[in-house]
Amino acid sequence: MDKKQFAASISVVSNTFLIIIKLIVGFLSGSISIISEAFHSFSDLFASFIAYFSVKKTSLPPDLDHPYGHGKYEELSGLFEGLLIFAVAIYIAIQAINKLLTPQIHTIEPLLGIIVMVFSVIINIAVSLYLSKIGKETDSIALKADALHLRTDVYSSLVILVGLVLIKITGISIIDPILALMIAFIITF
Repeated sequence: MDKKQFAASISVVSNTFLIIIKLIVGFLSGSISIISEAFHSFSDLFASFIAYFSVKKTSLPPDLDHPYGHGKYEELSGLFEGLLIFAVAIYIAIQAINKLLTPQIHTIEPLLGIIVMVFSVIINIAVSLYLSKIGKETDSIALKADALHLRTDVYSSLVILVGLVLIKITGISIIDPILALMIAFIITF
């Protein structure tokens, strides 16, 4: 396994782990923003798989069908990751709007979510920096795109973290779907 494939596999492992803990905590706490963030992480995982397979494919030597090599796979991977991010943002926005328009009372237990979001920020910063470094060293568009994708996770996790702290302090649970809308905006941006 070369340097690019190893970096892409690190992204796959970290995203898988974060999805699992975000889903568990999201359902335990009742937080749509954490569940939305888990779906965002799922898109990151899917994008990481795309990046992994594209860097694996681009490492192949030129052949009869691809006399100039397989470099276009990485460019297509970057485009697909961007489209995937946009689709996830739309899904999150729809879920948040539905939650805002539903006249039921939402209760959230934010403490576990706060812990998971701090952990998620730390993991995603580390993996994003690593992917960016390897992407620059190897001139890999797929790894650079994956690093940017994970950076959006850092920003959205920070938004959720601040919101959960506010919910913990104020007890105002409507902040949760508003946070989910903010996540959709951050992801789109």
